[in-house]
Amino acid sequence: MNAMVMLRTRFQRVVSRPFSYFSAEWERMPARERRWVAGLSIAIVVVALGLGVFLVFSTISEQEAADADIREALSTISKNRDEFLDAKARTAAQEARLGTEPPQLVADIEAAAREESVQIAESNERPVAAAGKRWLQHDVDIKIRGVELQSLSKFLKRIETGRRPIFCTRLSLKRRFSEADKLDAEVTAVAFERVKDGAGAVKKKTDAKDKADTKTENKVTTPGKEAL
Repeated sequence: MNAMVMLRTRFQRVVSRPFSYFSAEWERMPARERRWVAGLSIAIVVVALGLGVFLVFSTISEQEAADADIREALSTISKNRDEFLDAKARTAAQEARLGTEPPQLVADIEAAAREESVQIAESNERPVAAAGKRWLQHDVDIKIRGVELQSLSKFLKRIETGRRPIFCTRLSLKRRFSEADKLDAEVTAVAFERVKDGAGAVKKKTDAKDKADTKTENKVTTPGKEAL
C-alpha cells in the first residue's frame, strides 16, 4: 500500500512540475504578452478544430460518394444480369465448341470445299502464333479460282458453321474477264487452339534439360588441366 502511495506521489510531482513551470512563467509575463500568448493559443485551437471538422466532413463526403458508386454499380449489375448470363453462356458454349484438340484447319476447309463443289487452287498455312496466354492461333491463306458468288457464300457459311469454329478474317474478290459470272477469291481463315495446362511448365523443363545436357557435353569435350 505504501508503495502505491509513493508511486502516486511521484507521478503527481512529475506531472505537476511542467505546469508549475509554465504557471510561474505566466505570472512573470507582462499583461501585454499574456494577451498575445492567449490570442495565439486561441487561434491555434480554432485552426486545429476547423481542420479537424473539415477532415471529418471530407471523409464523410468521400464515403457517401463511394457508397453511391457502389449502389449504382449494383443497380447496373441487377439490370443487366440476364444479358451478362447470356453472354457468359455463349462464351462457355464457344469455348466448348473450340475443344482442346489442335484444329485440322486445312482438312476442314477442304471438306467444306468438296461439299460445295468449290475448287481450292492454293493453300498456304502460316506458322502457329500465340493469341494471349490461353490460345494459339492457326492461320491459312487459300486461293479460289473461277467460283460463283452463291457457291462462295455457301462455302464460307459452311466453314464458319462447321463442327469446329473457323473465322474468315480477310476476303478479297476479283472478277474474271473471261467469265463474267465467276470470281477469283483470296481468303484468310483462322482457328484457335486452347493451350493445355502444364504445357508451359513442360517446355521450361525441356529447355532446362537441353541446357543442362549442353553444359555436360561441353564439360566432357573440353580438356582439363590434367589432360594438358
